[in-house]
Amino acid sequence: MKLRVRFSKFGPVKFIGHLDIMRFVQKAVKAAGIPVKYTEGYSPHQILSFAHPLGVGVESESEYFDLEVTTLDGCEHFKVNLNRQMCEGMSILGVYLLPDDTKNAMASVKFASYRVELHHKDASDLLSDAVERFIASESVLSYKETKTGVQERDLKEAVKEISYVKESNNGEKNAVIFTADASSGGNLKPATLMEALYRPFDITFNPWDYQIIRTEVYKEDRDGKPVPLSFGLEEL
Repeated sequence: MKLRVRFSKFGPVKFIGHLDIMRFVQKAVKAAGIPVKYTEGYSPHQILSFAHPLGVGVESESEYFDLEVTTLDGCEHFKVNLNRQMCEGMSILGVYLLPDDTKNAMASVKFASYRVELHHKDASDLLSDAVERFIASESVLSYKETKTGVQERDLKEAVKEISYVKESNNGEKNAVIFTADASSGGNLKPATLMEALYRPFDITFNPWDYQIIRTEVYKEDRDGKPVPLSFGLEEL
């Protein structure tokens, strides 16, 4: 039997790399008494996979991992028991039952949405101009050095939606909000988009000039529309 788990990640834990987070979750699952299924062979390990590795320094409101269990007995308290094992900054938000024929989380990912909160004054002042210029442009090219040469990409094809919010009295910060390609072959990094947005204004960024927050990870429904990875699943 398969389960899909949704969790959030904020604070200092954002500086822990993906492999260490994966090891931590495996230990937490074991400590929580979850009847997780193991592979067979000389070196058995938990059948557990993450949807989309989160970059170091990136926070998230909605991450996913899948795991297989030997039985659903005792899983009614899965969320509570696993939350007791979580470190500060990580919270289990939901546990869902996966049909056996469902593709694993990693193979299902098509898009991801982000909020990039700006800490850079000049970039904040030019926020609306940068986003509106991107929307109005027919193409916005990005270049990447590869082993075979320079790879060109039109970011207008990768970005599905983009907007912005200005700082307000209710606590919202100046931020770029967008949904983009997150598939295995076309994943768009938020830093790449930020560089392209502000290139016309000759602004370059340091890592501390903004905070990236992933807000959701999406699969496609039958009509090809983005829906969260938990969409249509029965919650335990």
